[in-house]
Amino acid sequence: MTGRPRLAAIDVGTNSIRLIVAQARPDGGYRVLDDEKEVTRLGEGPGAALTADAMARSAEAIERLVRIARGHGADLVRVVATSAVREAPNAEDFARLVRESAGLEPEIISGDEEARLACLSAGHAFELRDAPVAIVDVGGGSTEIVIACAGVVEHVWSLPLGAVRLTERFGPCDDPEGEALGRLNRCVKRALRQAGVRADAPLSVMIGSGGTFTNLARVSMRNRRAGRGRDAPLSSVQGHEMLRDEVKRIELRLARRSVAERAATPGVSPERADIIVAGVAIVDRVMKRLGVNRLRVNEGGVRDGLLLEMVSALTAGRGPDPAKRAASARRFAESSGYERDHAEHVARLALSVFDQLAALQPGCIGDRVETARARELLESAAVLHDIGYLIAYAKHHKHSHHIIMHSEITGFTPRERRIIANVARYHRRAEPKPGHRSYAGLEREDRRLVRRLSAILRVADGLDRTHTQSVAAVTLRRREGGWALEARSARDASADVWGAGRKAGLFEREFGHLDIRLARDEPTGPTASAATRPVGRP
Repeated sequence: MTGRPRLAAIDVGTNSIRLIVAQARPDGGYRVLDDEKEVTRLGEGPGAALTADAMARSAEAIERLVRIARGHGADLVRVVATSAVREAPNAEDFARLVRESAGLEPEIISGDEEARLACLSAGHAFELRDAPVAIVDVGGGSTEIVIACAGVVEHVWSLPLGAVRLTERFGPCDDPEGEALGRLNRCVKRALRQAGVRADAPLSVMIGSGGTFTNLARVSMRNRRAGRGRDAPLSSVQGHEMLRDEVKRIELRLARRSVAERAATPGVSPERADIIVAGVAIVDRVMKRLGVNRLRVNEGGVRDGLLLEMVSALTAGRGPDPAKRAASARRFAESSGYERDHAEHVARLALSVFDQLAALQPGCIGDRVETARARELLESAAVLHDIGYLIAYAKHHKHSHHIIMHSEITGFTPRERRIIANVARYHRRAEPKPGHRSYAGLEREDRRLVRRLSAILRVADGLDRTHTQSVAAVTLRRREGGWALEARSARDASADVWGAGRKAGLFEREFGHLDIRLARDEPTGPTASAATRPVGRP
């Protein structure tokens, strides 16, 4: 293992801060070198603002964990913060403390990003292609729920339901009458219903990550061993299975005990004793809402997903074969049931326009390295632009964005995947706008790239408006004030040229006026042609 990169991921949660130090493996996985956790209760307090004490002890803990990671020789350390920080009005104060103490910039990730990382971890640990599954991460401040089918994400919800958050609202739920637990359960039920959490098809299993699930699994394993008269040390909880009735029994049993009695319960971490009932209640209500009876525990979660992403990015950063990256996008497209003929034809036309633009106007995309990278991203976005059909035709461009953002395409960095998703999203309907959250969250140079690649993709998609692949080739020429594009076809492709004209507005704003003309080729030979004629734009 010597000589292979060492990486570290630090997950700053509402309840605890956790570190994994690992060594990358050639197969895209990693070997754990160290694993540490500190309970800092960063999200404590009645309001959304982080308290000074919680920020101070959390920043101190992060600095300590970073020193541990550096001591292991970690070449790259990432710190991600979740719900407690992203919802805090004084998040920048905390970020400044971390920068000053640990020398690192904490990444404040969205609930959707949390869900994606949890899904990435689950997909690495379990086979997700057999049947629809739910992937759930219960944290201290929020719960992320993903529904995936055939390895493709269909729905994502991030809800303000966390073990710490609900415990602060309802207390530890240790009253003998169970009134607090009843109110808590009704609150969770109402939140799930109002958010529209649902399963469109029967789910085979729910995969859960986070401290609530691992504690739940340890309690279950202790109970089963005690029933067989054994009290040996527990093995890993990874993959441990439970049915919903067992989850419910554990919830009610723990609710009847005081916090001190829970802390002494085999399998319950003492520092989680006060919040465990709220966490298990969330698990139970989610299972009931989704109609799923079987639970499997994933010890990974956000940190694991982050490390897997870092390993993938590291591999991509070393210059992966572009053909392999494109093949990865095509494999994903095939798994999503894409319309192959249309998608591949649009990709060919888009790349042809891109190549001619880059040759006729050097630097319009970037320098040579940036242009080569942009070409790869355009190709993948073109191949994937219509995979949103998997969910529905209506708003399928938005569905395409959603699916790409929450699914792993081997070899692309997280930044590149966000660009691909946005380019695919803007192949139709609205153009990129500052008010669009995903687009606005990109770096300035990436927003410019999305606009330019989307402009090309929109024209290419329009050139196959009829989905008949009638336009065989395109020729782009410079002209005063802009460009002339000649679309060659052996048959009537006027509807396709009309479609391209309708979608040329973004191209014109980015590159200059575009005059699109149809050139009819005679069927008897590729060199014979009828008169070239323009097709008007409506």
